[in-house]
Amino acid sequence: SGDDLPALNRMCQAIEPLKEADMEKLNAVVLFAEAGDMMAVRQLAENLDLFDFVPGLQTPEEYGRHMIRESGHFDYDENLEGFYDYRRYGEQQLRQEGGQFNECGYVVYQGTMPLEELMMEDPAEKHQREQGLQMGGVAQ
Repeated sequence: SGDDLPALNRMCQAIEPLKEADMEKLNAVVLFAEAGDMMAVRQLAENLDLFDFVPGLQTPEEYGRHMIRESGHFDYDENLEGFYDYRRYGEQQLRQEGGQFNECGYVVYQGTMPLEELMMEDPAEKHQREQGLQMGGVAQ
């Protein structure tokens, strides 16, 4: 219906400036957040920096290896390769972060606001729309 057109336009405006790598991240974040509508996708697109995304990872072991070897958080020593327990470290990180694997890779939300709230539209916009509906005489 025509009512969805402004929402579609705003979602497209949020997505348009994204680079290819960010599009992959947005896909992963939309799957992670189970975004159900254009408003939610737009809010996620505008808040991508609140998510960490590592493309291609599918298991806790791969995530542990990535964190220890490639993330820059640790001084990786290849002489100790046989002593790293990547899977156990990956599983511990998963529990702490609440991240998830999906077909795109590993996603974790780092924001402070609950994800459900993040995906809702701005209260001011919602208020304006409701005022418009009441003025138009359409009771919900």
